[in-house]
Amino acid sequence: MNEVTADWLTTSDDDDVLPAQSLSVRLRYAQKHDLGWCAGWSADLHPDRSITTWRCSTPPGFHAPGDVRRHWATPDSTIPIGPTPLLARTEIVRANGGYAALPQGEDYAYLFGVTGAARGALLPTVVYHYRKHAEQMTAQSEYPAMELQARRFAWNHGKHLESLRKGTCTSKGCFTTGSPLVSCHDSVCRAFRFV
Repeated sequence: MNEVTADWLTTSDDDDVLPAQSLSVRLRYAQKHDLGWCAGWSADLHPDRSITTWRCSTPPGFHAPGDVRRHWATPDSTIPIGPTPLLARTEIVRANGGYAALPQGEDYAYLFGVTGAARGALLPTVVYHYRKHAEQMTAQSEYPAMELQARRFAWNHGKHLESLRKGTCTSKGCFTTGSPLVSCHDSVCRAFRFV
């Protein structure tokens, strides 16, 4: 995050592919509608080059801050939007701390930080090709061992951020409890209070 100089950013796994116009379609839409983020559908790119579109549980259209998390039923259910198809304003990503320091699933917390902080949209078009192959991390036998823990972390992160938005945060020192901003949450509290 220290090296980013652009107003907008997105991420991609090093073995995946962005289709033509992926960046421009999201950026133009986000700018036209003054959004904080814009995402699209992801599609699995199979070894035979065939493509299968994944339609996430979040419906296409505009979404208020925090709305995306409401489309994730439980930590062990399918995530509501793929994190890598997300294009976001750099200032929002920075305010949310970027990616969580986890060995996997770090992008889940990132997803809920960004979509919880600002109004955005999900476009009903494929903007990301998730390359399926035998060597990918998610295909390894040890992958499931940490997956649920990463999902629980993101789930709880999203829940806490929602409580900040609603002014029901119970963290010690959080301004929403009437106390001065003295806790480790004060930069997050400020970001969510003024979005």
